[in-house]
Amino acid sequence: MKTSYTSLGQMLKEKGIISEDQLDKALEHQKRQSIRLGEALTEMGYADHEDIISSLAEQFDFQVVNPMAVPIPEDVINSVPKNIAKKHNIIPVTKKDELLIIAISDPLDISTLEDLRFTLNINVECVLATKNNIEHAIKKYYDKERAVSFDGYLDGFKSILAGADKSLDDTYGVEEEAEAPIVKLVTFIIDEAVKTRASDIHIEPLPNKTRIRYRIDGVCQEVHSITRRIHDALISRIKILSNIDITEKRKPQDGRISSEVGETPIDIRVSTIPTTCGESIVMRILEKSTVLIQLKNMGFSEHDYNNFKSILKKPNGIFLVTGPTGSGKSTTLYASLNEVDRSEKKIITVEDPIEYNLSGINQCQVNERIGLTFPSILRAVLRQDPNIIVIGEIRDVETAEIAVTSALTGHLVMSTLHTNDAPSAITRLVDMGIKPFLISSSIQAILAQRLVRVICPKCKVPYKVEKDVLESLNVDSIDLENMEFCHGTGCDYCNKTGYRGRKPIFEFMSMNTELRDAIFNKMPTNELRKIAHSNGMTTLAEDGLRLARAHVTTLEEVMRITSLDSI
Repeated sequence: MKTSYTSLGQMLKEKGIISEDQLDKALEHQKRQSIRLGEALTEMGYADHEDIISSLAEQFDFQVVNPMAVPIPEDVINSVPKNIAKKHNIIPVTKKDELLIIAISDPLDISTLEDLRFTLNINVECVLATKNNIEHAIKKYYDKERAVSFDGYLDGFKSILAGADKSLDDTYGVEEEAEAPIVKLVTFIIDEAVKTRASDIHIEPLPNKTRIRYRIDGVCQEVHSITRRIHDALISRIKILSNIDITEKRKPQDGRISSEVGETPIDIRVSTIPTTCGESIVMRILEKSTVLIQLKNMGFSEHDYNNFKSILKKPNGIFLVTGPTGSGKSTTLYASLNEVDRSEKKIITVEDPIEYNLSGINQCQVNERIGLTFPSILRAVLRQDPNIIVIGEIRDVETAEIAVTSALTGHLVMSTLHTNDAPSAITRLVDMGIKPFLISSSIQAILAQRLVRVICPKCKVPYKVEKDVLESLNVDSIDLENMEFCHGTGCDYCNKTGYRGRKPIFEFMSMNTELRDAIFNKMPTNELRKIAHSNGMTTLAEDGLRLARAHVTTLEEVMRITSLDSI
C-alpha cells in the first residue's frame, strides 16, 4: 500500500470527473452524513462506483476485480462463512497456500481485515471491487436457492407438461403462491435482466417457441427460449403483476410493476400487443433513484454545454429534447433541472410516468383512466404560477398548443419530442398543426440525442480502421486515416461484445434571427439544417466522431447510430 498519495477528491478533479464546486458540495455532504467521500460523490450523482473504485485502486495501489466476471472455486467460497461475507460485504476471490485474497469496496476498512485475519486464522490481502458487484457475487455464490439456472426453473413445469388436457394457463396463470413455478420463473427473468444491465425485456411468441430477449446497451440479445405451452401462463403472470386485464387478449394494454432486485427498487413499464402467434410483451426497466447524473457529466462538448446552460437561464420559451424511445431524453431533462436553482423558481412537471423523484419540485402523474391527461393537467398547472414547466412528452396538437401558449406568456417550457434530429422537430410541430410564426417565436433551442455503446475498458485495444470504412464516412474536413481508433476485442466483462455501457451524443440547435426567419418562411428541413450547421451546430454524426477520436466509442458504432452522410 502506498504511504503517500493524492487525495481521492483531487484525483477525481484532475481526471475531469468532478469539478471544484462539486467536490466542495460533496465534502459538505460527507461531513453532514458522516460517510466516506466516495459515498457522498455517488449519492450526489457526481461520480459512479466504477470511477470511485478505479481512483481508490490507484490511490492505494490495489488491483481492481469484478467478482461477477471471474469464476470463484467452491473451496475458496467456503473459506469465508456466509454470515461474515454478508456482514462485511466482502467476497473471497482466490486462495494461494495460506494467503486468502478477498474483494472489498472500502480500502480504508482496516478493522474488517483484522477481524478476518483473527476469525479465519489465515493471512488476508485485499483487492477492490464495487459494492454492487460484491453484493451480486454474494447472492450468486452463497444464496444457492437464487443461483438456479433458467433450465432449473423450467423443471417445475415438467409434471404439467406431461399432462395432455389441462392448460398451463388454467393451472398457473392466476397462481399467487410464491412457490409456484411460473412465479419463480417471472422473478428470475426480471432479476437476471436487472443484473445484466438490460433496459428492456422482450417476450415474443414464435410459431414453435417463445423467445426471451434482453436489450443490453441498446442491442437485443436472445437469452432464453421456452416451449409455447408455457407462454400463456407467463403472460398471465406478468399481467397480474402489472394490474392488466388477463382476460383481454385482443387489444394492446399497458401497465406497471413496482419491484425490488436485491435492495434496488425498480419500476417496470409493461406493454402488451396481440400478434398472430399470441400476445407479445415488452417490459421497460426503470431504476428508481433520487441520484441523478449531473449535466456537466453527460459528455457535452464545451460549446454545447455553455449553450445549454444559457438556455436554462431564459425566462421564457420552449426547449425541446428529441430522439427515439430509449435515447435518454428524460434523463437529460432531469439533469437540466439539477442546474436550476429550485429554491427561487417554481417548477412543475407533468410526466407519464414519474421516473425520478426530485426534491423542491412539484411532480404530476398523468392518469388517463380518470381524465388526467397532459392537456388537462397543463391547464391547471398554468394557474399555479410556475416559472418552469416540464412536459414529459408532446404527443398531440393540444399539448403542443398549450406549450406554445405557455412559452409566449412568460414560462420556460421543457419537453421531449420524437424526431430523428433537431431540425426535424420544426417539421414535426408544423405537421401537428402549429403555425410556423408561433414556432419561430416560441422555440429557444432544440437538442437531439442518441446513445452510442462505449468500448469495454477491459479489452480496449487500438486498431486500424479499414479503408472502405473511412471512405464511407464521406468526411473531407477531417483526416481520419492518420488517427488512432480503438475497439473492444471481447471479454467476460463485456460478455464478448466489446462494449459495456452507453454514452449520449448530441446535436444542439440554438435559435437565432436567421433560423427564425427561415421557419417563418416555411423553409424545408434540409435548408434549416444547413443554416443551423453554418451557425455552429454540431451534428449527431460529428459529435459521434468526437467520441470515436477520444477512444470512447468506435467508428462502426457511430455509423450504426447516425447518418454520417449528413456531415
